[in-house]
Amino acid sequence: MIKATTVLEAWDRTLETKDFSHLAKYLYDDFQFEDTTGEVDNLENTKGWCVAGELRINNFKTIRENEEYIVATHDVLQKGKPKSNVLVYAEQTNGKFSYWKIQRAFES
Repeated sequence: MIKATTVLEAWDRTLETKDFSHLAKYLYDDFQFEDTTGEVDNLENTKGWCVAGELRINNFKTIRENEEYIVATHDVLQKGKPKSNVLVYAEQTNGKFSYWKIQRAFES
């Protein structure tokens, strides 16, 4: 089982260094990332915005985690945008994630 904080720290390390290998080891090749609007990206598109270096995540809080999924929150800092908070639901099997869904809310 991958703990929420482990994968979120790897995700932030990827955003910081623009090196996708920190995160890639936790994701399946057929990984899907669904954003707040319902748009679904594949692994390659997810890699593209991760290595662009435009945002950082922090303040990780685990709500629930087990062998099949994680639910967590984290803050997002993105250049040119107000601070925001994200709710994450992500599915995992055999030590990797196949699906990641977020709901992002911006501070007013």
